Amino acid sequence: MFLLGDRLVTSPSDLRLAATCEFALVRTLDATLGRIAGLPVTDDAMLARVAELGTQHEQRELLRLSARHPGRVLQFPRPAYTLEGLTTAHETTLATLRGDSADVVVQATFFDGGFVGHSDFLERTDDGWLVMDAKLARSESVPALLQIGAYAACLTEAGIPTAPIARLVLGTGEPSDHPLNDLLPVHRARRARLAAVMEAHAADDGPALWRDDRWLACGRCEVCVAAAEETRDVLLVAGVRMPTRRRLLEAGVHTVEDLAARTEPVPEVRAATFERLVAQARLQVEQDGDPTGRVRSEVVSTAALATIPEPSAGDVFFDFEGDPLWAERGSSDWGLEYLFGLIEIDTGTPEFRTFWAHDREAEKQALIDFVTYVQQRRRQWPTMHVHHYANYEVVALLRLAVRHGVCEEEIDQFLREGVFVDLYAVVRAGVRVSQRSYSIKKLEPLYMDKRAIALQSGGDSITVYHEFCAARDRGDEAEAHRLLELIHDYNRDDCLSTLGLRDWLVQQREASPVVEPASDDVGEGAPAGPVSLSADRQARIALEQALRELIADTKPHERTAEQQAIALAAAAVQFHAREDKPFWWRHFGRLRTPVADWPADSGVFVVQEATVVTDWHRQSSRQKPRRILRLVGEPLSGTLLTPRDEVNAVYAAPGPAGIPMERGFHHGKSPAGVRILEASPALTTGGHVRQELVVEELMPTGGEEHAPIPAGLVPGGLVRVDNIDAAITDFAAELHAQWPAVPARAGADLLLRRPPRFRRGTALPAAAEGDQVATITAALLDLDNSYLAVQGPPGTGKTHVASHVIAALVQHGWRIGVCAQSHAAIENVLAAVIRAGVPAGQVAKRTVEAEHPAWTDLAQADDLATFARDHEGGYVIGGTAWDLTNPKRVERDQLDLVVVDEAGQFSLAKTMAVAMAGARLLLLGDPQQLPQVSQGSHPDPVDLSALGWLIGEEPVLDPEHGYFLATTWRMHPALTAPVSRLSYAGQLHSQVSVTQSRSLDGVEPGLHVRSVDHHDNRSSSPEEAAAVVDLVRDMIGRRWIPAVEDGEPERAIGPQDVIITTPYNAQVATIRAALDAAGFDEVPVGTVDKFQGREAPVAIVSMAASSPSDVSRGIDFLLDRNRLNVAISRAKHAAYLVRSPLLTDLAPRSPRELVALGAFIGLCERAVTTT
Repeated sequence: MFLLGDRLVTSPSDLRLAATCEFALVRTLDATLGRIAGLPVTDDAMLARVAELGTQHEQRELLRLSARHPGRVLQFPRPAYTLEGLTTAHETTLATLRGDSADVVVQATFFDGGFVGHSDFLERTDDGWLVMDAKLARSESVPALLQIGAYAACLTEAGIPTAPIARLVLGTGEPSDHPLNDLLPVHRARRARLAAVMEAHAADDGPALWRDDRWLACGRCEVCVAAAEETRDVLLVAGVRMPTRRRLLEAGVHTVEDLAARTEPVPEVRAATFERLVAQARLQVEQDGDPTGRVRSEVVSTAALATIPEPSAGDVFFDFEGDPLWAERGSSDWGLEYLFGLIEIDTGTPEFRTFWAHDREAEKQALIDFVTYVQQRRRQWPTMHVHHYANYEVVALLRLAVRHGVCEEEIDQFLREGVFVDLYAVVRAGVRVSQRSYSIKKLEPLYMDKRAIALQSGGDSITVYHEFCAARDRGDEAEAHRLLELIHDYNRDDCLSTLGLRDWLVQQREASPVVEPASDDVGEGAPAGPVSLSADRQARIALEQALRELIADTKPHERTAEQQAIALAAAAVQFHAREDKPFWWRHFGRLRTPVADWPADSGVFVVQEATVVTDWHRQSSRQKPRRILRLVGEPLSGTLLTPRDEVNAVYAAPGPAGIPMERGFHHGKSPAGVRILEASPALTTGGHVRQELVVEELMPTGGEEHAPIPAGLVPGGLVRVDNIDAAITDFAAELHAQWPAVPARAGADLLLRRPPRFRRGTALPAAAEGDQVATITAALLDLDNSYLAVQGPPGTGKTHVASHVIAALVQHGWRIGVCAQSHAAIENVLAAVIRAGVPAGQVAKRTVEAEHPAWTDLAQADDLATFARDHEGGYVIGGTAWDLTNPKRVERDQLDLVVVDEAGQFSLAKTMAVAMAGARLLLLGDPQQLPQVSQGSHPDPVDLSALGWLIGEEPVLDPEHGYFLATTWRMHPALTAPVSRLSYAGQLHSQVSVTQSRSLDGVEPGLHVRSVDHHDNRSSSPEEAAAVVDLVRDMIGRRWIPAVEDGEPERAIGPQDVIITTPYNAQVATIRAALDAAGFDEVPVGTVDKFQGREAPVAIVSMAASSPSDVSRGIDFLLDRNRLNVAISRAKHAAYLVRSPLLTDLAPRSPRELVALGAFIGLCERAVTTT
């Protein structure tokens, strides 16, 4: 920002700053107005290096555009920053864009008198001028997206034809495109907020004051830190985060000293957290009041210190140095771990060992060498451990293992067997230190002298590494060697610091009351065992490696479609193994850490209160002892547990007899089961969710009756997937055997993303007007061992079309298998198939969900084989992936067609597996509705859904790959329009002859927004629940006139004619209780996944959270467009969106949040009424 006379002019950089920290923005305004001296600026070599690389990146993009548009690139100089200079530059820009003198405009100026910006590039396209900005980053950022949104807004406001997208050219050279429909609503909201903040503060009498709650403060930037230090703000206390600070301020606790002196509890701050923060503040006050500044410490948990394993001569102390900006040209895989450094102590003197890597291949070798090194030391010293500080080292090793496809099992074994010891977790749980930060460098005064090395931070190391690369590339060997030695010495000091910290912690343990140090579960002198894997698992690992060797000479970003198919098949071979690993990592992570540090994982319940309902007893002499407990506690993710959930009990160390306690663990899991008998929600104020459970706990074998209560409940085990893995392996082995040819299989065509192949050699026929069933049937009959995709948005009759296609194919004698992620989805299709005319005797499944199945109900799933043998003339069978990949139930290639329903939620890896059951593949679903959920990290995107892989980043299926059902028979046009704009790029339309013939007395069709004021609600809002009840009361009894095609009589709206959804189970319970109390106990309410496929005249969506700072599970979850699409599109006539007006008062923190926010604001802007 700057002044032109008395006129304040802002720019996109101010938009960026306002999105990051409004307090910094108003202080910048103070400096501009002369109210204060300039703001603090710290020299940052890393930022300077980033700026230099950014300039180089912009020049490369300019060269690319110049080559693409020779003689048609016009570059403007920066204008004079005067009113005349900016106005002239703006007018020249618009004249150029309206004319025909250039196809690319560089550094175009936009100026409206109060806002100025200079876009990197504008490129002429058939759709209008495309806004492009070159950003060095490897991925999008919120400020970058706001910036291109600002330039696009300037174009549209000036009436310049503008492309429907804006583009970031990332540091990899790859374009990242973003629809203006998502960017412009956020730009409008943030521009309005910027103007409001600037206007309000310009009218103030003096400079901005810290703790002025009108401005959102980030609490992290230099401006905030300086203000916090000046006022001794409570934010200076280690462990105080902004949400906690807000609650402390509300209770009158403003300074470090206030907190140190506080004795009364603070509302909405847990007692244990409050006590810890008060003790931390007292310790910091002591240090701050000491003229010497001596760092103090105290032991707070001898049990935590006891988790440090007994020192071994084989122990090592490990630290990475990495460069996040390193990338091979053209690759989207950024970051290089250029130094694995560690200290050994087995000779009695610390010795430093290094594994260097200056390119991607050397990084892979360094990983292999490091893992081999650790394995060798474990054989020599079975009780050795790898000590590190914070979790970066473990996360980086896991990332490298997935990136390079090596050492995954070995690192997994290290994690399971507790080889890595995170000293940060020990420090946080075991000691209290009088520093504001618990970074290892802040702890060093406790155990080592001040460092002599010039480098002081990881950022310095990265900058020096860039200088080393430059010296090496220009052939200056002496300078390169000197710089590398600087990094070497810095990393050595980091590793020595880790050793010193471990030794200091052991000393604190020894000086504390006697506590047994953590024992090892491998005996002294016993060699560390090799990775224990089944023969099948070893074979899959070998197959993956063999497949990757086929394409080893090609970099990932240079692969052909065939090579990418090989990479996907290779990744799929271990898909489930990688999906399962995070479950176990989270499980063991919980066992290793105090309950207070458990992350908010789904299915985890922390016990806060417990009552023994029935003590230990046997129901019969043959049964295990058990007891009944009533537990009250917190489901950490906000998702309530139900009696259908499988859980295990976790006990705090040392734990009762029969509960195994591994070395270094804070908790142990009971091997006996826990059954949830009753589950009911109990909500506290402020939206914090608590729940009451009645559980039956079994006594483990070898256990004894005991009084201790579980510390928590955690998710149970995982389902076996042997048959699915075997089918994937068969497919991958076939690909390997036929390489470089690709087998003529549906699964292979899908991986290749090539259009379906037909026996006649023709392209996919266009859909006949009004007869989708005939078109799709004809296409399948001509399909040549390939796939066909059908995307069916809400209400487009996907199941109707599919069932009639299946019925037509059965008449041709086809053997068809219907598969989906859930039994309910499969059984829904089977019921429709019978309605379409297939005799019930030709349709079979073991029934799981349906109460009165119309099909042949098999006694057990294995009866599928017998049914198929008895119906060779054509049949339909239903089963999950477990059924279609089990050769005892369905043989390989047995079917003429495999139908995958809800293929937008069915992973690509599982699709490869079930496709082995048949010659052809029909994919039905919609990736724009509920998504495929994945937990693992995969070297290639086999975790995407099958349809998601085909569609890519587009909202609508490419007509080369299949059919998009573009007409909804459910939603009124006024409701279809916002849904179509939200999720289908405006390509979904309403069958007006049907949807406009419906009416609801006194209710305008379309989307309605109801604003409800409330505060401090995270996942449950009684205020919104009351508004929902009011809406239901208003709807019940109104006259509903269905369409003739519905086959329903006119009637008064009843309880089943309203569907209520909400993102959170806690809000489900709150609304359920409010409805029941009002006498509407038959009105259905649930999360959106419970209603996919359902419809009603009216849908109500309750958002529950009060504001972005209150949101549980993140704003991108709450505002997820797929979930909003499903929720709103349940309605035929009217949908009501119940929300807090503060919900969009958000400075997005991530690109995902920005896109979600933009879609949500745009959706609300298109409502027919807003109240």
